[in-house]
Amino acid sequence: MAGQRARTPYQDAGPRTEDRAFPAQRSREGGDPGGAADAGGAGAQRSARAPRAGEARRRQQQARRRGGLVAAGSAVGLPLLGAVADELGGPGVGLLFAVGAVLGTGAAAAVCSRAGRWWVVTAAPVVVLLVASGVEYAADPERYQGKNLGTGALRWVVEAFPVMATAVGVALAVAVGRAVADRRRTVLSRRRTVLDRRRPDGSGGPTGGSRRG
Repeated sequence: MAGQRARTPYQDAGPRTEDRAFPAQRSREGGDPGGAADAGGAGAQRSARAPRAGEARRRQQQARRRGGLVAAGSAVGLPLLGAVADELGGPGVGLLFAVGAVLGTGAAAAVCSRAGRWWVVTAAPVVVLLVASGVEYAADPERYQGKNLGTGALRWVVEAFPVMATAVGVALAVAVGRAVADRRRTVLSRRRTVLDRRRPDGSGGPTGGSRRG
């Protein structure tokens, strides 16, 4: 009849029973208990990993804070103790201050974070100069009044320069040594990961798999 579309043989025959439904259709029509179980297991694993990841991040942050406090205490505390000991034992800062400054800077570079190493290197000369000049001024403030303050500041810079240079050199050596050690640990951990993946059945390696004889 006019106005009606002609029906094809496939439409007249109706849906074929031998046609298999796709996995998405099966899950929508009759439900897929296996897929639901897999989804539930994945969700449980994600929910279990989330607290662990958060706890690991908190521990890392706490470790960084402790390392920063120890580094700051070493970089400032040891030079200060040495300078005070020198002032109590004789006029002006000397050997004990120099030893404390070098040891404190090296210890700070050894315990600080990766980003903090360069802060230790750049701040070492400033810390050394401030500690030396501060202790000398506090020990005899009347001596450095008026024009004598400029003369004393110049003398502090000249006398503290060898200690500053040594402290910076030690900090650089420690920072470079830690960087090389971290690089080696990263390479070794990657090699172990690759070897662990190849070991179980031998199929993961370049020579694994079945050979045709």
